[in-house]
Amino acid sequence: MRTILPIVFLAALLAGCAGAEVGAAQAAAPVIAQAQASIAFAWEYHAGDYVRSAPVLAGNAVYVGSDDNALHGVDRANGQRLIRFETSDNVTSSPAVSGDALYFGSWDGQVYSLQMNGEERWRYATGGWVTASPVLAEGILYVGSHDGALHSIDAESGQPLWIAQTGGRITSAAVIDGSRVLVGAADGYLHALEVSTGDLLWRARTGGPILGAPTVGGETVYVGSTDRTLYALRADTGEVLWERRAEHAIQSTPLVIGDLVAFGTDGGSLHALRAASGEPEWVFRADGMIRSAPAAWDALLFFGSGDGYLYGLEARSGELLWRYRTGSAIVAGPTVADGMLLVGSTDRRVHAFTLQPG
Repeated sequence: MRTILPIVFLAALLAGCAGAEVGAAQAAAPVIAQAQASIAFAWEYHAGDYVRSAPVLAGNAVYVGSDDNALHGVDRANGQRLIRFETSDNVTSSPAVSGDALYFGSWDGQVYSLQMNGEERWRYATGGWVTASPVLAEGILYVGSHDGALHSIDAESGQPLWIAQTGGRITSAAVIDGSRVLVGAADGYLHALEVSTGDLLWRARTGGPILGAPTVGGETVYVGSTDRTLYALRADTGEVLWERRAEHAIQSTPLVIGDLVAFGTDGGSLHALRAASGEPEWVFRADGMIRSAPAAWDALLFFGSGDGYLYGLEARSGELLWRYRTGSAIVAGPTVADGMLLVGSTDRRVHAFTLQPG
């Protein structure tokens, strides 16, 4: 049954509902009445194992990887399977979609390109697990590997254009910023490479492995490190503008939303800082680590936690508006696209909602 969850309630009613827990096909009542919007449960899709890949919506299909070694494509309207392509190991990489092609990596060390019907176009071998999600720009695919290299691949042919070696494994996506490609590595450095050649432009050192992706906002790049610090750097030079220490390691990819930058920690805290200065704005505490990248919609900020909940906060204040409990830990970030909210969980499911603004 389709459950509609409006975020508009009287304060007295909210007080009685705030502690409700949630099953797989429903959400707890909202706990604050500041926003006018609704979230409706749409469907859930059962994969064969953990879903640690962020879903991607493209046209009428949702694509997502699973620890059952496969990339799945499901109908956005009803959650019914459209394709399943099997690799030789876990698929935690989120796919990139362009035109009539899909691109993703697997722990078997391969980068795959598929037609939209699931037929293989090509595969490209790296020297290690591919947990990073590929990014596509101007017909070129950029993807990091646990072999410590960022690989630039022709998206049409699957042939390598250049390979840039770092000093440690690359676990998360690169970011294209004009003529630069930015990628973090387990060597503790954020590397800025020339997009057409892979030549090193600059690198900035942190105090621990960088396991999440960087984010660019304006002329600033933000990146977290397992040294418990979020760094704001000049995108053109790598000069540190400010840094803010958290209480635990940061593996979450930051999100810039307005004049704030938000990120999670392994200690279960979601922090919002002023993007220009790094001064704290608010902190929200969940009951499990937050490695999920936040996603924004309207006035809401969504993220998942190791406690199994998908949370919706008011972005400006950090106040809890809504939450939904999956059956197990959420590792990858939720996706907001084209009126849908999608999240994978280690309960082996993709959970889908429709979003209606007020």
